[in-house]
Amino acid sequence: MPNQPQDAEVRGVREQWTTQALYSRPMPGGGYVRVELLVSEPANLAAERLRGRVVMERRSYAPPALEDEQLVVEEVEGDDAKIVVAELFRIARDNAAIARRVLRRKAASVRAG
Repeated sequence: MPNQPQDAEVRGVREQWTTQALYSRPMPGGGYVRVELLVSEPANLAAERLRGRVVMERRSYAPPALEDEQLVVEEVEGDDAKIVVAELFRIARDNAAIARRVLRRKAASVRAG
């Protein structure tokens, strides 16, 4: 899904983000993990912001569940694409790091709910 535009509401302002998938691999128990780089305002270098994320997609053979379709494991924002991408790749290649972040997010959502 390279260069897929999407809207995001950040701090009450609607922005246009361009998504670029940089890396994808299958997970041991099924499903996939993907690294995406999102760039806001790619035509305006002065206003450009970088945000990257590690996304997990559910197993294709599992029963459908809306909350499991796609899970954002981690988001990183910064000015230097090399630093953002390096951090995301470090997480995406480490199954234990992914599991810790998924457990943290689920625990936070249980506390909030």
